[in-house]
Amino acid sequence: MKNRPVFLSALAAAALTISAVAAPSFAEMTETAAAQSEVLHSGVWTKKSFRSAGGWSIVREGDKTFIKLDEDFRTRGAPDLKIFLSPLAASETNGRNATDGSVLVAPLSSNKGAQVYEIPEDVDLADFASVLIHCQEFSKLWSAADL
Repeated sequence: MKNRPVFLSALAAAALTISAVAAPSFAEMTETAAAQSEVLHSGVWTKKSFRSAGGWSIVREGDKTFIKLDEDFRTRGAPDLKIFLSPLAASETNGRNATDGSVLVAPLSSNKGAQVYEIPEDVDLADFASVLIHCQEFSKLWSAADL
């Protein structure tokens, strides 16, 4: 039994040694995340049927790509607002053609504030010219922005 306390002490010492290994600080983790984050596109919205305010960006983080709406984002509410990527330029889009050849990214979770939506992995951004906020139920294009 005299060996057991020594064994536990050795185990405790090993655990302390392992926990003493320097873990990255919050600042280092933030810098690493920022270094792995690449802004591919960004801009502001162009009014189509209704005004949308605030910036947006398309960001690659590791092997995933996201559409991010800034904290100051806001638009008029509607029952079926969705974010699409469209092959048409913003100036060419309207409520009738907004979904033609477009890819649904996600339903808009709120009509204001910061939001993040993952773009499906099989989407090649080179195939798209604009990002849209569209009310699919009423075929009403809210706002658009060129990529």
